[in-house]
Amino acid sequence: MKNSLYKYLILPTLILLNSFVSAQTKADKKEQIAAFRVAFITKELNLNSKEAQLFWPVYNEYQDKLEGLRISRRKQNKKLAPEAMTDQEAEQFIESETDFRVNEANLQKQYYTRFKQSLPLKKVALLIKAEEDFKRELLKQLKDKN
Repeated sequence: MKNSLYKYLILPTLILLNSFVSAQTKADKKEQIAAFRVAFITKELNLNSKEAQLFWPVYNEYQDKLEGLRISRRKQNKKLAPEAMTDQEAEQFIESETDFRVNEANLQKQYYTRFKQSLPLKKVALLIKAEEDFKRELLKQLKDKN
């Protein structure tokens, strides 16, 4: 009796522990990437303390909204299998994808206007380049890690 009770308790506990560790690792990786982004952009833009104090809250808000758009897109696209779509579903997918890109561009335009209120124009231009360089560097590091 005691032996079978252990079987029923140990397996679910191990599964739960494994999922907790995986979730924690994912959150840790996300935090590491965010910290790397902050360090990278701060260095590239050469932000002084006043600029950083004004810039980072707005930039973090921008990143949160951008992530919300991307999560919504992933949820929508998760259900789709393009090879099995009807023409109507394919049309809806194309419209949805186009809408996402327009919304993303509008969000960028809105926030770049806000960035210009706390940073000199040249630093806002550098931000655009720094974001692209950051993506490239992150991909390079992931490639090197694998």
